[in-house]
Amino acid sequence: MKYHIKFSAMLILALGIASCKDNLEESPYSSLSKEVVFKDEDGLNQATIGVYQAWTAPDFVDISSRFILTESGHRYATAGILGSGADPYYRFGHVSTSGAFEAVWSRFYKIIFRANTVIDNAKLAVPGEEEEADPYIAEARFLRGYAYFNLVRLFGGVPLILKEVTSLSDEDIIFAPKETDVAVYDAIIADLNFAEANLPDSRGGAELGRVSAGTAKAMLGKVYLTMAGKPLNKTENYQKAVDKFAELVGPVNEEKYDFELIPNFAEVFSLDNERNREIVLSFGYFVNSSNPNGNILPFNLFPAGLVNGDEQTNYGLTYDFYKLFEKTDTRRPFTLVDRYVFTGGARAGAQEGDSIIYSPTIGNYIIKRTNASLAHDDFKYGIAYGKLARVPRPAGAAVQGYSADLIEMRFSDVLLSYAEALVETGKTALALPILNRVRARAKATASKATAAAALRTAIRAERRLELTGEMTTVFDIRRWGTLQQEIAAMSEDQIVDNVLIPYSPRLELYPIPQSQIDANPNLRQNDGW
Repeated sequence: MKYHIKFSAMLILALGIASCKDNLEESPYSSLSKEVVFKDEDGLNQATIGVYQAWTAPDFVDISSRFILTESGHRYATAGILGSGADPYYRFGHVSTSGAFEAVWSRFYKIIFRANTVIDNAKLAVPGEEEEADPYIAEARFLRGYAYFNLVRLFGGVPLILKEVTSLSDEDIIFAPKETDVAVYDAIIADLNFAEANLPDSRGGAELGRVSAGTAKAMLGKVYLTMAGKPLNKTENYQKAVDKFAELVGPVNEEKYDFELIPNFAEVFSLDNERNREIVLSFGYFVNSSNPNGNILPFNLFPAGLVNGDEQTNYGLTYDFYKLFEKTDTRRPFTLVDRYVFTGGARAGAQEGDSIIYSPTIGNYIIKRTNASLAHDDFKYGIAYGKLARVPRPAGAAVQGYSADLIEMRFSDVLLSYAEALVETGKTALALPILNRVRARAKATASKATAAAALRTAIRAERRLELTGEMTTVFDIRRWGTLQQEIAAMSEDQIVDNVLIPYSPRLELYPIPQSQIDANPNLRQNDGW
């Protein structure tokens, strides 16, 4: 079930940190004043939904960019069938002017500015009953906090803008300086704590898909876990993560917050089962007249001919990653499309009904009928990622328009994060059954690791098997401090026509977009960029 977002325009004078001040003098996003938008609780509700809508706006380039920046910088990332749309990021050849950085930066600050408008004006809608505004403020603060959580993990310390922009004269807000990463995390925790205290335990009916106290607890646990690792190394936060995740795990808690690990892995991603009890946080993408582009990821990631015939695979995973899965593991054939029947008109040498099989020997898909490579034989490419609903796009949709929700966090992530925090606080006996709960669902052999080092290794490996492609991989590598090992494990033959960049400490963060540095005199570039 999807929560169909109806966007009511609100006063937002800036949709991201300005590319230049002249850009701010263009027509504002909305002409409605806040007095009109926040005249009553219905207007407040619609404005709050507008913050959710900012996560799914039709400008789809940043969704692909988010995937690339969080899933391509590791030992198992390689080119897709049509080359590497993840270039230069998957080989660490990016620079501060590379387009993905501006795309994701702009989206997150658009969300932040919308959230600030709701937070600062919500009580206007309920005069004399200001506490009635708190749940809406809590939603906006969660969405703002989550936007900053993404920004700080991508770029480190960033401008911390926690007030509404009301005028072009608000230069202290518009041109805010870069804060420390600690200051950003403090703001994130404050937002999530407020959300946890002011949201219902769970959601259902027409509100399904809106964030809850359970969502806030899960994200708080993830924030504490991240802060305990690199670069902050605040190891006392491992216990805070344990305490927060413990509030969600176990039969009583899972019933209270409406979470579970559903029995069938593939069903988690089904269009007929969206917003199921395993989904902690997701944003709805549905093709309609206001958003004809929908979710571009199936178009960008699926192999050509999997569901429509014209998919443009720009990302791949190596055969070494495929080999990490046991043969019985039900996640393997769903995460990686190693064989399929070609659908759609003749293309790339294949015809309707052809059997397509990935050959690790030559590093290409083979068309069984002709024994020829699919699309290319002049470079090696990887196995396509398939962990999305394999359903054709809706009739009339744009070529890249699919209606699959974008899943941001699942309950299996909560479980594996909890197990990791338990290990790091010396509670290995409690961690093992939680790890094996995830493995049992996948029909993988139970882990027998008991020592802390072995369990740590097992949990990190399990996060790869369970969560690859879900915008977690690069963030995990960074907080574990293993990027240097990841780069050392890469080989030249997984890089198409380019040289792999050697490890440097500057690669632990992405550069702040150069356009933002040029526009904001108070903004400093990350070290080494």
